[in-house]
Amino acid sequence: MPPPPLHRAAAERFERELGARDEQIAHLTELLETALAAASHGAQSAQNDIAALSAGITELTADLGRARARIAELVVSVQTEDYEEQLAACRERAEALEEEVADAEEWNQQLERQLQELPLDFVQQPLTDALSTGKLSSAPSLDTWLKKEEAVAVDRLLANVAPGGRNAQDATPGTVIASPSREHPDYYFQWVRDAAITMSSLVDLYTDDPASPLAAHLLEILDAYTSLQHTLQRTTNPSGTFSDLSCLGEPKFHTDGSAFTGSWGRPQRDGPPLRAIALMQYLHAYNASHPTLWSSEEGVEWFKTLYEPSLPAQSIIKADLEYISHNWHESGFDLWEEVRGLHFFTAMVQLRALREGAELAAAFGDVGAASWYQSQAEDMELFLEEFWDPKGSYRRDVGERALWTRLDGHVFLPHSDETLVTLLALTHDQRDRFPINFAPRDGLFAQTLAAVTMPLQGVGIGRYPEDAYNGYDSSTPDAGNPWFLCTTSAAEVLYRTAAHIQESGRLHVRERGAPFWEALLSATDTWLPLSPKPPDRTYHLADQLFNTTLARLKEVGDSFLDVVRRHASDEGSLSEQFDRVTGYETGARDLTWSYGALLQALRAREALH
Repeated sequence: MPPPPLHRAAAERFERELGARDEQIAHLTELLETALAAASHGAQSAQNDIAALSAGITELTADLGRARARIAELVVSVQTEDYEEQLAACRERAEALEEEVADAEEWNQQLERQLQELPLDFVQQPLTDALSTGKLSSAPSLDTWLKKEEAVAVDRLLANVAPGGRNAQDATPGTVIASPSREHPDYYFQWVRDAAITMSSLVDLYTDDPASPLAAHLLEILDAYTSLQHTLQRTTNPSGTFSDLSCLGEPKFHTDGSAFTGSWGRPQRDGPPLRAIALMQYLHAYNASHPTLWSSEEGVEWFKTLYEPSLPAQSIIKADLEYISHNWHESGFDLWEEVRGLHFFTAMVQLRALREGAELAAAFGDVGAASWYQSQAEDMELFLEEFWDPKGSYRRDVGERALWTRLDGHVFLPHSDETLVTLLALTHDQRDRFPINFAPRDGLFAQTLAAVTMPLQGVGIGRYPEDAYNGYDSSTPDAGNPWFLCTTSAAEVLYRTAAHIQESGRLHVRERGAPFWEALLSATDTWLPLSPKPPDRTYHLADQLFNTTLARLKEVGDSFLDVVRRHASDEGSLSEQFDRVTGYETGARDLTWSYGALLQALRAREALH
């Protein structure tokens, strides 16, 4: 006679519960191991960790006692041979779980012994703070922290820029140092890419209030940057000379403006388009704040340095556009300076530069150039489509797709389905890849597990899945860390998506983007309709799903910025990376790009209604 169905169901539920306990024990053991790795950083907070972990072990042991009692009840009520085999298997699993509890207790004791050997005077660190089961000391709200951090970011970014920057006092005016760090690692150089991205941020600040005292200093910097770029373009370097524009592929220079002649990944073809974009942005902003400039003699001379139609190219933007339009199909190193080939990020900035360059050339009466740049942009649009894998098997450029969010045009916009589902895939990969993403938040294990198991929630984001660079070297496989600039860029993608939906007044859900929208809404009571299949429906302001989606985009964007808040220093400094296990800042300190990326994310956030 078969066992009663109710008892069989009870046993099956019990078996699932044992499996869940197994997972909890495994996670608890992992946290204990992590705590051991972090123990050398301090003791007082870790004493709280021991109490928390001991309590967890006690609770699990009690669960085991209850589980054994349930086994006994099942044995009394079920006597069939088949079911007794199932019960025997359950007993084996319970015994294995008991062994894991014993192992966890041993880890606990080992941690206690090691902590006794450590000094008590220490600064609490992110991981050991998080492991406390009590509430953390009252941290400021995200809005409060962001308001303060915005001022810190502007100050520390400008500190790395000459003239006037306290960290760049020996640098040529117009220089943007990547970081003040001069050893382990040495980032005291000016990268064409980093400097251009920084200048775009400064132009935004100037545009906010061209009459402010800060704007006057920004103009001094932007003019010095323009002058220096004119010089650097003509500086012969290992990439080539100005006569054929090959020298424009050089990625970095010394801070005195001289060529860097050491071994490096060259050419890098994203510098010229980023510089052209930044200077076109500056040209438009300055012209808008000086409306008579365009028609004045003074304006003729001012514009001449930036753009004038003659060939061979003599102006900065013209030279960069000529280089891009004739070399975009040539290979180069990626923005991370590791792999030579044709790269998504590089192609996207090249495309934007060509589009905007065609408009600028037309404005200056350079009709032939405008037509040439536009035709090359159209060819690039077709080329960029090749980066999308319709099977959803994401390649190494997955991190690049989520990173550069300030692009306008027709291909892979920040709010496009391709960008959003790529961000979702990258978030899942990075969540599971870095242990720090599982460190308890607000002192509560339950809150943490709920957060990190959501289909879409803020986590630390690194450059790309198989990254091996830890901020100092690449000697260990898969040793990469989350980066501040990548994490803030994820937030910017979500804010800009929300802004696009707000401005257009419509949300169009298609089959390609459905996985992202489903993940976004999974934490709400609002779900995508079951039909039509595949999804193809437009929502408007009167629809609940429209408004819930807007709120969730901002909420999840904020969760990424909250990751930045948790791992920034108390003073608000942002290094290049934060450690994958401990969460401490690591790599080059005060990375200029980290501050610029945060400012761009904040600008996108502030644009929301």
